[in-house]
Amino acid sequence: MSQHPAHSQDQRHEDEPRMDEVAQALKGAEYPMGKEKLIALAQRNGANGEVLALLQKMRDHKYDSDAAVLREASRAE
Repeated sequence: MSQHPAHSQDQRHEDEPRMDEVAQALKGAEYPMGKEKLIALAQRNGANGEVLALLQKMRDHKYDSDAAVLREASRAE
């Protein structure tokens, strides 16, 4: 069965944020940080609505690094 283009490895839906946008939203994070504090930081950093929506989809957890947040964000997409 063929895969929908928006779900293939090398393409993303136009409304989905790129992981570099998520990483930019996390600039200045002091870990460990919970989901709500990460969202507040992203808002202060001027994150767009797609990034904020993605962060909202993540599980409520204390994250210990940018890498941990990006892993979870990629699962939440």
